[in-house]
Amino acid sequence: MKYLLSVFFLTCSAFASAAGDSNFSLGGGQDHAGIGAKYSINRGKDKYFGSLGWKGYSDEAGSVAGYGLGWERLVASDSHSLGVFLGLVEVNYRRDEAARYNGIALLYNYYFSGFSESSFVLGAAVHAGTRSGDEPYFDEHTTGASMKFAYQW
Repeated sequence: MKYLLSVFFLTCSAFASAAGDSNFSLGGGQDHAGIGAKYSINRGKDKYFGSLGWKGYSDEAGSVAGYGLGWERLVASDSHSLGVFLGLVEVNYRRDEAARYNGIALLYNYYFSGFSESSFVLGAAVHAGTRSGDEPYFDEHTTGASMKFAYQW
């Protein structure tokens, strides 16, 4: 996990110097890969992002890191966006096993001070995913919904 965070922040730094309009945010939600960080590059009404986070923990199975890439599009005023997230969408635990589900999430975000401005962000997501391992005691597919709360700089 420490290595993933280092690579993520170095990549963000490189993109920040190359992109004139970018945001960094911390929060909890699907597009933050659980509880984590999201780095976005803004191009007009579009926002392209990558995220790393903490998806969950159990004493027997340990921690699971979340990850993903996505895109958002401003759809109304300067505050409402819709988007897509691809990555780890859910983790389920049973005893000493953790089933990881990779898939897609559809996003809605509301930016209180504007799409590209420093702002609190509320959102929601619906997701669908497929189990990535052979864990026999878990469903092969999953669906769900989640809320989001974050702050972007």
